[in-house]
Amino acid sequence: MVHDDGADGPAPGGGRVPGGAPPPGIAHGTAHLRVFQPLAAYPDAVQARLIAGAHRTRAEVEAEAAERARRRLARPVTDPFPEPGEDDLVRVLQDEQGSAFYCPDEFGLRAEMAAAQLEETMLPLAYEAAVPTAARAMNRGRVLVALEEEWGLSPDPDADRAHPDEEDGPGRDEDGPSGRHRVQTRTATWGVPHGWLAVFDPEEPVRRLVDGERTAYRRAPALAALERAGHAAAALSRHAPDAELIAELTVMVEWLGAFHPDSHVELDYGGLTRHVWPDDSVFDLWTLIDALEEGDEATAGVAQGRLNRRWAAVGMLARLT
Repeated sequence: MVHDDGADGPAPGGGRVPGGAPPPGIAHGTAHLRVFQPLAAYPDAVQARLIAGAHRTRAEVEAEAAERARRRLARPVTDPFPEPGEDDLVRVLQDEQGSAFYCPDEFGLRAEMAAAQLEETMLPLAYEAAVPTAARAMNRGRVLVALEEEWGLSPDPDADRAHPDEEDGPGRDEDGPSGRHRVQTRTATWGVPHGWLAVFDPEEPVRRLVDGERTAYRRAPALAALERAGHAAAALSRHAPDAELIAELTVMVEWLGAFHPDSHVELDYGGLTRHVWPDDSVFDLWTLIDALEEGDEATAGVAQGRLNRRWAAVGMLARLT
């Protein structure tokens, strides 16, 4: 199944769960879409935390994230949330000019978002077993305090319609066009939503994320990604107005538009790399969109078929875990 923390909609054959905290046992099939912003995009208190957390290399960040996930699974009492006092992991990207861009993991906030969505879809007894009320309440409190202290956002979940269970997270982001705080990481399991793929150019190089690891990623300037998502949405609205992808792309446009214009977008294939690499999905998606614009239904159908077969095969792996 495909779980996406930003409600983009599923990749072929999947479902979704907002929040970005994948259920236990499926992290090895997890991919992430991240926005890296320049330091100036953050309040002073957040800047200080990002600088302090940037001492780890990217390889060390990924190793620490995996170790924390292992510790959560090994707890004697069920608690899927971060440990009290646990520092937020910070991923850093450097562009060709050496400028640094930051993506805080925001795991506590994303875990709260996931818990809120799961509460709507699970039976009460099953939900309480997976997400104990006391553990969630403690995490929620820490999240709201951090948002107030660092971002100046109201700790009152009822203020300004600021509910953590809404997809953008609690509070207000006065710099964002929607006036809401946006998490910088979206997460999908056993698939990559087509809305993610549309923000990349098939001609852009794909690189290895961590030396010695079979992990691939795509990167693009946020403005270019935003323009592509908008173009794809407009093209589909004209030529395939019933396509589910239009809703995904609308979410992507709104999400990307909330961040600093000098940001970068990264698709980290993570544990999916070994199952799908080399991945031609971006090429296939843009072949599909271009063919629709040209009225070439045969080529569009071939490209759609390749996409469906590739990700249906990946989705089947979820049943084996």
